[in-house]
Amino acid sequence: MLLRAHIWRRSKLYKKQYCHVGTTLKNAKQYDFLKNVKVVFTWLLDGASCIPNAMSLFPGLIAVNAEWAARLVLIGDDEVKRAFRFTMGHEMTHQSGDYMFLEAFTRDRKFVNWVNEVHADYGGAMLSFDGNINDALSAVRYKAKDFLEDKDYQTHPSWKRREDYLKVGAFDIDLIKGIANEVCCSNNALIDKVCKHFEPIVLKED
Repeated sequence: MLLRAHIWRRSKLYKKQYCHVGTTLKNAKQYDFLKNVKVVFTWLLDGASCIPNAMSLFPGLIAVNAEWAARLVLIGDDEVKRAFRFTMGHEMTHQSGDYMFLEAFTRDRKFVNWVNEVHADYGGAMLSFDGNINDALSAVRYKAKDFLEDKDYQTHPSWKRREDYLKVGAFDIDLIKGIANEVCCSNNALIDKVCKHFEPIVLKED
C-alpha cells in the first residue's frame, strides 16, 4: 500500500496517470544478469524519498526504493530505463565482487568503500550495457541530477568523481592506486590486497 501511495503522490507532480503497476515493475527486473537474485520494490527503503535508490542488502537480495518504482511506472522512458538497468548492474556487481573489509571510519575503510563503488560502476556497465561507456556515463549523469549538492562521502565518491573514474575507461591497478592517493590511504599492504582482489575491466566507446 505504501509503495502505491508513493506512486500516486508522485503522479501529481509528473501529471501522469498510472496503471499496470505490478506488470511494469515485474518487467523492469527481467534481466538475465539478475536471475540469481530477488529484486524487491519497497517503500521501507528510504520511505518517501524522491531520490531513486537501490541497495544490495544481503546475498541474493536487492532492495529498490519507491521512487524508482514511481519513475518506472509514471515516466518509463529510455533515460529512466537505462539508469535503472545500470543501477541493477551496479548492485549485482556488489553482490558478487566487493572487497570485504570490516574496519570502520578510517582512511583505509574509505579507500575500500570507494574502490568497491567504482568497481560496481564498471561492473554495472559490463552487465547492463556490454561495457558501453557512453551508456554508463548517461546513467550516472541521470542519477546525479537528483542531488542538489554533489560531494564526497565516507561510503561513496561524488557523482562527478564517479563520472571521471568511468571516463578513464579501465578499472585496473592504476585506477585503484589513484583512488588510494585521492583518499590519502597509505596502507600499502591493503592497497596491494585490493589490487589483487579485482580483475581488470575495460570499457568500450560503442
